[in-house]
Amino acid sequence: MEINRPRKKLPGIMKKAAGICLILAVFCAVYFLVIVIYSGLMTAYCIVWLFMAAVFLMMRRFIRRALRQESGMPRFIPTFVFTSFGLFSLIFILIMSMVLKDSRAEGEYENADYTIVLGARVYPDGVSRTLMYRLEEAMEYYDSHPGTTLVLSGGQEPGDAIPEALAMFNYFSLKGVPTAKMIINTNGSSTAEIIESSLEKISLNAEIRKIPKGPGDRVWSDDYVPSIAIITSDYHVMRSAKVLKTLGVEDPIEIPARSDSLLFLHQCVRESAAIVKDFLMGNFTLNERDIPFITGMRRR
Repeated sequence: MEINRPRKKLPGIMKKAAGICLILAVFCAVYFLVIVIYSGLMTAYCIVWLFMAAVFLMMRRFIRRALRQESGMPRFIPTFVFTSFGLFSLIFILIMSMVLKDSRAEGEYENADYTIVLGARVYPDGVSRTLMYRLEEAMEYYDSHPGTTLVLSGGQEPGDAIPEALAMFNYFSLKGVPTAKMIINTNGSSTAEIIESSLEKISLNAEIRKIPKGPGDRVWSDDYVPSIAIITSDYHVMRSAKVLKTLGVEDPIEIPARSDSLLFLHQCVRESAAIVKDFLMGNFTLNERDIPFITGMRRR
């Protein structure tokens, strides 16, 4: 005789999980609206927050339907979804810890022969907040270290009114920086390409500085290796420095510029995806010193 068993209720822990998914979905949707209102719909990759809101809503539906066995949904589906989400969250937290570790300003920086300043969006009515923060940090560093040569790096991406490097050159020229103390680099579209082309410009300039222009001219020796600093947004420092080291710069001076506090979370999510992409493409490598979680386990 078949006995009709009462439908099982959602366990307490799964009810909480469903509630958390709903809260996260609402947060992602609200944050998307905040980004659009604050920075505009053209903010790069802002649509990802709507996608994440949809993912959290789907996960919440999986919890409720799977545990109630509605529509005969196999249990392995939500198991796969939550395992994948848990793995993604762990990777994101790990990357964020590395990003935040390298985003802190030191206050005092050493002299650098060359300072690479990475560009950012340039609008028809002026530079973006991100680029302005980088320019201000670079100007402050130049004032303290006038012997450095600024390498202004950034091409003209879709949406840029003019090449980023040219906008940077105009800014520093108005601030009184001599043309001879600036190198313009408009090559490359990705962080790795831009840094690589910047190093090529530096190499050519360094060779010129090793050739005497006249009697008594003080020049660098043939085996002199110039020191290099890089200025970019705080969330972008870790990846940029890793690319520099992979390209042969042993001890780059890492100088983080402040970023927009309201968009910081969005920028970090973008940066996490970019770090994974560059790592898989071989633009840089990681070791255990870069991963606090693994280092902490080995110390125990």
